[in-house]
Amino acid sequence: MKVGDLVTLSAYSLCSEPMFMWKDRIWRHKKPLVGLVTRIEANPRIQPWTSKNESVYYYIKWMQKDGPASRWGTTHYHTKLSGYFYRKDLKFVK
Repeated sequence: MKVGDLVTLSAYSLCSEPMFMWKDRIWRHKKPLVGLVTRIEANPRIQPWTSKNESVYYYIKWMQKDGPASRWGTTHYHTKLSGYFYRKDLKFVK
């Protein structure tokens, strides 16, 4: 995955607890959610036990105005501090 790719949330992400609202919108109501990868950064807090999935942060700009701010949903705390996703949270748009 690289900057400029079109992505959406993966089933792995949608089945996580913070994304329950988005699962309902995407699966039940068939509302599309498409985003653009704007920035990729290495995790600044890598430890020996950090998985490959957690070693890179992906920042997404959603085309819809109400997309999730981060992998933890849209709470103000997580929006300000950590608006990133992991690779397993995203999939390419078909």
